Amino acid sequence: MRAPNEDRSDAPRVDVHHHMIPPGYREILNRSGHSAVSIPSWTPSDSLGWMEDRGIDRAILSLPEPGVWFGDETEARSLARRYNEFGAELMREHPDHFGALATLPFPGMDACCEEIAYSLDELGLSGIQLLTNVDGHYVGDTEFDPLMAELDHRQAQVLLHPNHPRSGSQDEALYPWAELPLDVTRVYARLIYNDVLVRFPGIRWVLAHAGGGVPFLAGRLGKAHYARPGAGPTGGGLRWGRILRDLALKRNGGLDLARNVSYETAGFEDPVARAALDELVGPDRILFGSNYPWPQEAPR
Repeated sequence: MRAPNEDRSDAPRVDVHHHMIPPGYREILNRSGHSAVSIPSWTPSDSLGWMEDRGIDRAILSLPEPGVWFGDETEARSLARRYNEFGAELMREHPDHFGALATLPFPGMDACCEEIAYSLDELGLSGIQLLTNVDGHYVGDTEFDPLMAELDHRQAQVLLHPNHPRSGSQDEALYPWAELPLDVTRVYARLIYNDVLVRFPGIRWVLAHAGGGVPFLAGRLGKAHYARPGAGPTGGGLRWGRILRDLALKRNGGLDLARNVSYETAGFEDPVARAALDELVGPDRILFGSNYPWPQEAPR
């Protein structure tokens, strides 16, 4: 992916949110009880033709939700390895046109950290895709601290992509309209409240789908930066050191955190979402993403 602060005047046009559908993935979804009806047909040639037609130089490939977790850790590790090697193969075949993000075998932390090392060190993948939740386990919760530490150590680029709620949830049917953007927002709130963005500053976050509700709620969510996590409905108290320091410096540290992550443009066609994101960050923090092969029109 292009770094958020990179000069774009003559840089190649990169699509940071571009899905691949590996051979056999549809069959695995159907066998695991996940309908593959909504999964479009896809080949690498389809992507290359679509990119050429729209003047896109490079696409960073990633697996769509629900990823590789279907209730069995051994299967998740096997599938993650298979699809990461598939992405690496496409990068070797089309080095000028494809990058790829690693899929991780959530929710096992040891397996995830092993796959990060293999994917980045051995396969040379472009970064990591994290699904917002896997079976109700949410990125940003403290159980994922070992993973955050590994990503921080590597200063990894991470695309945060929404995933369906836990199976059987009453919100599952609302995923396409409400839960997709809300799940990105839930994770971002956890990243603030659990101090992940402060404790692991080396992770280069890209929030999918224009950040969901983050641009609208960045000021309110940023108040969690001053809360000390703990038991009870109001948390464990306030971080007075941060409050007094920011008052003295006349800054809003919580809002600054939202301005220091990046956002990709799938969903950016909504004029209200566009206005909110433009108000929150400058163009150096907005990266192009298409969500291909799902229907999204790239600006020509």
